Amino acid sequence: MDSNHQSNYKLSKTEKKFLRKQVKARHTLLRHEGIETVSYATQILVVANGGLGNGVSRNQLFPVLEKFGQVDALLMPPNKPYSFVRYKTIEESKKAYVTLNGKEIVDDLGQKIILYFNFVEKAQWKELGLQALPPGLMVVEEIISSEDEKMLLESVNWTEDKDNQNFQKSLKHRRVKHFGYEFHYENNNVDKDKPLPGGLPDICDNILEKWLKEVERNLEEEIS
Repeated sequence: MDSNHQSNYKLSKTEKKFLRKQVKARHTLLRHEGIETVSYATQILVVANGGLGNGVSRNQLFPVLEKFGQVDALLMPPNKPYSFVRYKTIEESKKAYVTLNGKEIVDDLGQKIILYFNFVEKAQWKELGLQALPPGLMVVEEIISSEDEKMLLESVNWTEDKDNQNFQKSLKHRRVKHFGYEFHYENNNVDKDKPLPGGLPDICDNILEKWLKEVERNLEEEIS
């Protein structure tokens, strides 16, 4: 595009709206998260609106990202409405930036969310992804098999029955179902004096027993 044509080119209403949204996302990341974006292409993109904190899962986001190149890493910080993706090359990152900016993705509840991409120099992978575990806490990788996952999902009854079913509600970007006690999001706590009726699905007992045996096996291996 030559300079004369570029100076005469007027953005459409949709393009102007998108640019405003992208700039707003950039300012929000800087103001609330201290994440500085850059105007030149890098291997790393920050994906605003594409995070665990607003109902976007890794399984939803990764297939969209990998269409444009080899994804070296996808970091999704807990409770944050953004994520970081690092491509193998800058060219792949640029392709994703151009194609995916403003793209709609469907969250867990079927609601449409618009993604906004910006380049960043670094994403503090170690600080966010490899935090030290509290004393006594063990992480067993991949303890939930695909079969366990399927059984657990099928065991949750989303048909609301206030007399027999555990408390459930719809949040802005997801549905939740509480077992044992209702979790109060306003203070991140539960009321121990008000237990919910019912309990965990029966299938959980069998799976929990299997997990405990796996944890014991891991402990024995560490000790030996």
